[in-house]
Order: sequence, then C-alpha cells, then structure tokens
Amino acid sequence: MTVRATQELTAEHRVIEDVLAALDRAVTDAAGTRVVPAAFLRGVVAFSRMFVDRCHHGKEERCFFPCLAKCGVPVEGGPIGVMLREHEEGRRLVGVIDDTLARHEAGSATLEDVLGACRDYVHLLRAHIAKETQVLFPIGDAVVGDEDEAGVRRCFEETDGAFGAGARDVLTRLAETRTR
Repeated sequence: MTVRATQELTAEHRVIEDVLAALDRAVTDAAGTRVVPAAFLRGVVAFSRMFVDRCHHGKEERCFFPCLAKCGVPVEGGPIGVMLREHEEGRRLVGVIDDTLARHEAGSATLEDVLGACRDYVHLLRAHIAKETQVLFPIGDAVVGDEDEAGVRRCFEETDGAFGAGARDVLTRLAETRTR
C-alpha cells in the first residue's frame, strides 16, 4: 500500500514535534539555570531551516498546496492562505531566535529575549501542526484523487531528492539527536 501524501507529512510532523518538545524542555531548563543552551539552539535553528522549512514546508508549498488549490480548496481566505502565512511567521521567528542568540552571546540581548523567541516558535508550530492535522489534511484526503495524489508523491520525491541521496534521513537523525 502506498503512503498518502498526508501520511508522509504527518510523519514529518511527529519528527518536528519531538524537536519542539526538546526545545520546550531546554527553554524550561534555561529559565531555571539562567544559562542559554547556545549550541543546542543553533542546532534547532539549523534543523528548522533545513528540515522544517526547506523539506517539510517545501513539500507543502511546492507540491501539496498547489494540488489542493487545483482541487478547489481556496488559497486566499481559506486554510491554505493561513498555512502559508504561518510558514512565513515560522521563518521570521527562526531568524529572531538566531539573531537574538547572537546578540545574547555579544551581551546585547537578555536570556528572556532568547527564551521568549523560542517559546513563540514552539507555540506557533504546535498550533500550526494541529490546524494542518485536524483541518487541512482531512480536506486533502477528501478532495485529492488518485491521479493528483500520484503527482504530489512524485513532487515529494523530487523535493526530497533536491537535498541529495539520504539527506532526509540525515535530517531525521539530526532531529533525534536534538531530542535527547
């Protein structure tokens, strides 16, 4: 049996949620110890830019959302538009984490500045994943036919292939090291 596009995206959500849980724990620990886990946060930034944004959101934006739009799901004023805006907000927050961490290391940002940006990112992505899982993916499963599904799957393979052979697995393993 072939895995549906929404099943693959949901599996990627589980990987992302594991990293978010680890980030949430790191923020809680840092609030107690008053020490920013800089190396860990740099790893989360790298993971977020590569796996969350380029791989996962790349597949949604390049493959899945256009298919949904073709099948009649509205972009503007509909769930696709909301997801796209949240992808942009996620990119912005990753940049804020990166910038605030660098400023903290230079002495011009507080611990709370760094932790606040991390909390905002965790909150955004958890809510975003819930919307996709509970609203958008069921819509997709209802409207995407077999032929369109096959096209989305091919597009997913091309998107994963753009990272090079086995890169998606490397990114997944990176996530596993971030959750320990």
